[in-house]
Amino acid sequence: MKIEIKITKEHEDGSADAKISFDKLGMQTLIQWGMVAMLENAIDKYATEKQLKEIKKTKKKSKEIDLDGRC
Repeated sequence: MKIEIKITKEHEDGSADAKISFDKLGMQTLIQWGMVAMLENAIDKYATEKQLKEIKKTKKKSKEIDLDGRC
């Protein structure tokens, strides 16, 4: 996997212009993690307390399954 970021110009406000290059797997990874981040942000912003409790239960169950080595 290849993901490279090259800063091309830094600005006084702390921001910067950058060039990003990646291969196919790098692109897939960036898209996947970008989608995960957007979904997590949406859950944090819009989920009700009841939905958040259900999500926590689901995460706990999936961690238990992973620790047992079963899918």
